[in-house]
Amino acid sequence: MKGALVTNRGRLLPSDALSCFFFFTAAGGYYSLLTSRMPAIKAGAGVGDAEVGLALLCLGAASITGLLFCGRLIRRFTSARLLRVSSLALFLLLPLAGLASGKLALFAVFDVCMNTQAILLEAHSRIRLMGRMQAGYSLGCILGAALGAAFAWAGAGAFANFLFFSLVCLACRAVAGRHLQEDLQRKDSARRSRLPLFVYFCGFMEICAFSSEGVVGDWGSIFLHSVKGAPESTAALSFGAAAAAMALVRLFTDGLRVKLGDAPLLAAGGLLVAAGFVVAIAADSPVVCLAGFFLAGAGVAPAVPIVMSRAGSCPGVDPGAACSAVSTIGYGTLLFLPPLLGSVSDSIGMGKAFLIPIAFALLLTAGSLVFRK
Repeated sequence: MKGALVTNRGRLLPSDALSCFFFFTAAGGYYSLLTSRMPAIKAGAGVGDAEVGLALLCLGAASITGLLFCGRLIRRFTSARLLRVSSLALFLLLPLAGLASGKLALFAVFDVCMNTQAILLEAHSRIRLMGRMQAGYSLGCILGAALGAAFAWAGAGAFANFLFFSLVCLACRAVAGRHLQEDLQRKDSARRSRLPLFVYFCGFMEICAFSSEGVVGDWGSIFLHSVKGAPESTAALSFGAAAAAMALVRLFTDGLRVKLGDAPLLAAGGLLVAAGFVVAIAADSPVVCLAGFFLAGAGVAPAVPIVMSRAGSCPGVDPGAACSAVSTIGYGTLLFLPPLLGSVSDSIGMGKAFLIPIAFALLLTAGSLVFRK
């Protein structure tokens, strides 16, 4: 059949799924570990909220730089090769510094490649798997937050924390790297020169999802520590609480998509995110605030799996190009949201600044109407 997708493998092996699951888990652990130790990094650098926002702005710019070239790199070298190289570089570089622009550019490539691999698995097996793979990312966030909290409680520095994580990931990567999928090839050589408008709208929806997830990740621990008066060991659990809900919900996302559809899941999720941030802002207790982050995580959980799966499965669209475009737009929030929150926080307080992700959550609900078909 003209334009049909063909693969180098005839069936999906458990080792292939576990390999992809590992890379999602490692990515979540990498991100969560950095965010959970943010108070220690902030204290060591001796900076305020606005300066942290400016640093995150630079990291967002580095991520966008990596994403702009990721689609071309995948077409030339394949997502499997890029994932092997970027993961090795990240795990080796992590202990050297808490925050580095070059590592965030590598992480952006890592993110696109692992999502491309998940779409390849769906194409090979004809089974919806993105939700479960994204659950692996959330599981990694939980492990990273728990690891960060444990090292913070023990009074260990960030270097020892990062080194331990890197050694574990390098050992697992040696096995997982052997079972990555080769990119899909089309029988016809013609490819759509321009991505459809729907792919770009998926990028907008990812902005709405990443804004909520990113606020908890980048500012949640600082919010608990500075505003709610929680100790650093408790503050380190902020993103872990959201990630726990995300992992739980994403385990059932694939089945819920079949039964309920994408639009209802996105609409309900946006409302739940807004409710979670309202609880976090209004709560006096750090524990109740963590419960609010848990609700926000549950609400945002289905968004990224749905958006990535729908964008990557568009007819006539290369999965790597679709993932690269959606991720570029989504990670673009890192260029304005962190410094915006830092500036707003210095002016009117971090509690009021958290109204920004509530607005994005309501946009996520409104945008769900496009996913009704």
